Amino acid sequence: MPAAAQIKIAVVGPMSGEHASMGEQLRRGAQAAVDEINTQGGLLGQRLELLVRDDVCDEKKAATIAKELSEAGVVFVDGHLCSGASIAASTIYHQHGIIQITPASTNPEFTNRKLPNVFRTCGRDDMQGFVAADYIVRNHKNKPVAILHDSTVYSAGFARMTQHHLNKAGLQQRFVAKIEKGQTDFSAILNRMQTEKIRFVVFASYGNEAAAFLRQAREYKLKFRMLGGDALMNKAFIEQAGRLADGVLITFPPDPSHDRRNQALTKRYLAQGYRPEAFTFYSYATVQIWSQAVKASQSTAMPAVAKTLKSREFDSVLGKVSFNQHGDISEPGFVMYAFNRGEIDYLD
Repeated sequence: MPAAAQIKIAVVGPMSGEHASMGEQLRRGAQAAVDEINTQGGLLGQRLELLVRDDVCDEKKAATIAKELSEAGVVFVDGHLCSGASIAASTIYHQHGIIQITPASTNPEFTNRKLPNVFRTCGRDDMQGFVAADYIVRNHKNKPVAILHDSTVYSAGFARMTQHHLNKAGLQQRFVAKIEKGQTDFSAILNRMQTEKIRFVVFASYGNEAAAFLRQAREYKLKFRMLGGDALMNKAFIEQAGRLADGVLITFPPDPSHDRRNQALTKRYLAQGYRPEAFTFYSYATVQIWSQAVKASQSTAMPAVAKTLKSREFDSVLGKVSFNQHGDISEPGFVMYAFNRGEIDYLD
C-alpha cells in the first residue's frame, strides 16, 4: 500500500499570457516525470505532489510565487522559463533550502552568482551566442547584419553574446536596436534596414514580436534571413507567423524527441494528443535528475541533494547529464534549426 505522505514539488512558468505555449511544455514535462515516478512507487517511500504555478514571466510575480512555495513546504522547483523570473525567485528558494533546476533560463547570471541551490538542464547565452555567431560567420559573412533585442534579461543577454562573438570573429554589425515588448510598429527599424541594405537580422525577442516584425517586413518587401533563439521554438510563433516563418533560423539544444531512447515517452505524449516540443523534455529531465539525486542522497534536504547533483552523472531523457560547481550542465550543446512549412528542420 503506498504511503500517504507526499513530497511537494512545483513547476513554475508562464501558464497564461503570450508565453503560455512554452509554459505548457514545462508543465507537461514535469507532470509526465512525476506520473512515471509515482507509478514506480514514488520517492523515498512517498508520492510526489506537483504544484503548478503561473508567473507569466514576470519577475515580481515569480518572487511572490517563490515565497508562497516556500511557505507550502515545497522542496524542489522545476522552473522558471524566463531568465529574469528564475533569477528573481532563486534567492528566495536559496533562503528556504529549495533546489531549483530551470529547463529554459539561459542567462549566465543565473548561475554566475554561485548560489548552491541553482542548476539548469539547458545551456547558457554565452554558448548560444557563440553558436549563432559562428553560423552567421560561416554562412552569411558577406551580408550586412542588424541585431534587435528587447529589454528582458534573456533577450538582452542573447543579443549581447551574439554580438560579442560576431565582433570577435571580425564581423561588425551595421546597427543594434532595442525594441519594446508588445511592439507592432517596426517602421523606423525597417526604414533603417532599407537604407543600410540589411540582409541578416538577429532577432532576440519573443514570438509575438517576431511575427509582427515579419508581417511588417513583408509590406516593405525586404529580403533578409532572420535568426532567433529558443524563445521562437514553439507552436505559437508558427501559428502567428504562418509561412512567414519559413527559413527563420533558431538556435536550440538537440531535440530529444528524435532520440530512439525516448520513443516510448514520445508515443505516450502523442496518445494524449500532444506533440512534445522544445522544453518538454528539458522540463521532464529536471524532475528526473532531481529525483535520482534525492534517491542517491536518501534525503530531500537542499545541501545533500545539491552536493549529489554536483558530484554524479545522471541518466535522463537528455542522455548522460552532469553539472559543474556553478550548476551549469557540463555539455550544453546548441544546434541550428530552420522553420519549413510549419515543421522544424535540423541543419547539419
